[in-house]
Amino acid sequence: MVEFCPECSNLLRKRRIDDKLFLICKCGYQQEIQNDNIDIEKSIKKKKQALEKNLLIVSDEDKISVLLKAKKDCPKCDNIEAETWQVQIRSSDEPSTHFFRCIKCKYTWRE
Repeated sequence: MVEFCPECSNLLRKRRIDDKLFLICKCGYQQEIQNDNIDIEKSIKKKKQALEKNLLIVSDEDKISVLLKAKKDCPKCDNIEAETWQVQIRSSDEPSTHFFRCIKCKYTWRE
């Protein structure tokens, strides 16, 4: 969350002083940040739940990959969910190639 100085309206920056977090302004204003552990835990839990909906963890022998899930129609079996990733195949001034793999039949295609 972005906060502004109540005295001069400049952006407040986070700084750690003696193991405490402060929001500090160039004009000298400072405000201690009060961390509420319950709110932090709730925020972490919400973020994890949101990521679980959109990420797919794939393990293949010794390799573990984390891929995004996308709603994409498989051209082979008409399933609507696919894992997705991007690879820079050509030179850096060209756009990267977007790959999709059907979760159901494992058919892979690119766009």
